Amino acid sequence: MRERSSIIAIVVVLAICCLGAYVAISGFWNSQPPASGTGANLIATPVMTVLPAQTLAPTKPVVIAPPTPASPVAVPSPLGAFQTITAAVAPPPTAIVRATAPPAATPTPAAPPCNSPPCPRGGPPDATLGPGSVECPPNYIFGRVVDANGKGIPDLRIRFTDPTGDGGTTTTKSQSAYDVAGGYNIPTGQPGSSWLVWLEVNNNPASPKVTVLTQRFSGAGNCPNRLDFVQR
Repeated sequence: MRERSSIIAIVVVLAICCLGAYVAISGFWNSQPPASGTGANLIATPVMTVLPAQTLAPTKPVVIAPPTPASPVAVPSPLGAFQTITAAVAPPPTAIVRATAPPAATPTPAAPPCNSPPCPRGGPPDATLGPGSVECPPNYIFGRVVDANGKGIPDLRIRFTDPTGDGGTTTTKSQSAYDVAGGYNIPTGQPGSSWLVWLEVNNNPASPKVTVLTQRFSGAGNCPNRLDFVQR
């Protein structure tokens, strides 16, 4: 716009200058007498030439339209037209809990068949009967001699043979503040030795002979070092 106005102003100024020059020259020639002497005055008719001014068409701003986003195309699922597919989530694996096997039962002394009392049998751990108030000491063979009603019988002889073959005896105890009636014990030293034990009456065997292998108590079953004799 500024350039167009400048051009128009220049054209107008040029036109005015040309007109002024023409008027001045025409006045000069009209003031001079004619050379031909005819006395006729020549009147010049002014001619005005107007130069057309070039009009510039206004420039229109160019507007850039934003890109049109593509419309999402719905894809039909195998479960039905335009149905949302839900992924099947597998359940977490179930932890496998392995049961811990209970401790193996301690084998009881192998008592031979007994057809006449008193008969040998094993027994559970018992701190009131075990030497030193230990429920199942590994370095003793211990037990009781009882009648058919479970009452302890004192002053009976228990005979044994140690691992070297040497024999020995011990006597069942009477009831006291420290002992249980009919109880006995045989010191055996470190566990792992084999002993032969039986009940003797009047210097004669009164029960089957039982082999006892001393060992530590595993925590289940009867005490491996306990041997009772029961009258029936």
